[in-house]
Amino acid sequence: MQKIDKKRLAEMGKELFVEKCAFCHGRDARGRNGFAADLTRRISKERALLNIQKGARNFVHSFPGGMPPMVPDRKRAEIIADYVASGFIKGHPGEALYEKAHCARCHGKEGRGKRYRAPNIRQFDLETIAAILKNGKFGILGRMPSYASLAPYQVTMLAEYIMGLQNSNKQ
Repeated sequence: MQKIDKKRLAEMGKELFVEKCAFCHGRDARGRNGFAADLTRRISKERALLNIQKGARNFVHSFPGGMPPMVPDRKRAEIIADYVASGFIKGHPGEALYEKAHCARCHGKEGRGKRYRAPNIRQFDLETIAAILKNGKFGILGRMPSYASLAPYQVTMLAEYIMGLQNSNKQ
């Protein structure tokens, strides 16, 4: 059986993205004027802040515990959210608060997630994208539907395309 390289998978993923995702996320994947998530980066400051203060249940199929509300103090939560959305920049004021709020217990020190505990919040990966496509997701503006009918190879194609977008954006 012929193995298809990641670049070719991403090219095929782009075609599928235009067909299935561009209506909401825009052809450039930046969220079509805020209508849906900007897929060129893993998480926005607004989304991170919401999750930090209110908790999150988007990934309960993959991470059954969900995320409880963690930081009630808005100012501290905003600093952590900025740290996460900025890509975990060393020396950022949120770095110490991220540790102090115990975010690293589940998401890891660099936000790469821990299997069966919490998703990667640093960057999109195949596991996170597959969970979102399979189960849908609640967003700030509403709900993304499930695309559970996609074949595993289609999920991989979309994941390669989306991961490539974020790599070209260099978080």
